[in-house]
Amino acid sequence: MLLSDYIRHYLSMPEIFYFFLVSFFVVFLIHGILLATSKKRAMRYRKCDRALAMADLFHRSCERYYELMLSATSTLFFTGIFFLIDFDYFSMSARTWGFWIQYRDFILLLFIIVSILLISIVDHIFIPLRHIGREEKSTLRMSGMLYMLVIFAYIKFIYLDNNYDAILFYFLTMVISRFVYFDASFKDFCASMKQLANALPILLLVLLSTALLAAYGFKSGYLLQSNGVVVSMFLAHFFVIFEIFLLTRFHLPQKAAGKIAARL
Repeated sequence: MLLSDYIRHYLSMPEIFYFFLVSFFVVFLIHGILLATSKKRAMRYRKCDRALAMADLFHRSCERYYELMLSATSTLFFTGIFFLIDFDYFSMSARTWGFWIQYRDFILLLFIIVSILLISIVDHIFIPLRHIGREEKSTLRMSGMLYMLVIFAYIKFIYLDNNYDAILFYFLTMVISRFVYFDASFKDFCASMKQLANALPILLLVLLSTALLAAYGFKSGYLLQSNGVVVSMFLAHFFVIFEIFLLTRFHLPQKAAGKIAARL
């Protein structure tokens, strides 16, 4: 298929509308889980503090989910571009291809750096995150690397696709270097692992989102494997990011949390 064929496929009606509805259901489900969890945790507080505690817990949980979803989506985007270039989907000239072969490892590193910058722009301007700090964002972005390892492992062992082995090794090296470095003490290692463990529930929710989107998308034929599983998963995540943008613009999660908190 040519690029124009892929564009026509992904923009075709009513398939794009159906996928929008499914992805919105996924977003609604995740917010429902976060809302129920926040309400349960807020019940441990004194009655006079429950409403405020629930609102704070819910907002923090939502923003952690948004941050990790942004990190995963951005990494999927640049990894997908790397895949498309590496398998010559753009029919590059011999000179350009030679440059790519010689410097592609450095270009992948550049993609990752640009990915980090892109996340910083989005979570400050388009989906402002005001309830989580810089250190927590750093931990969540590290969890985004683990997310990619899970996705690559799934592609390799479930889809039996070895096309991402080089990138898988690259991400694995980055994750290991984050926790085991030259002058790290055992205390530093334990602190890093504790931070990562705290992010695992949100990581599982992002993986659940991906699993539901993939289950519908690939089964219905809307998401394609021919242009790379990672590229298709980026497109699925893009729907979620767009819907999160709409929800936060109209402050719908905050309004829902406020109404439930008022009854506590």
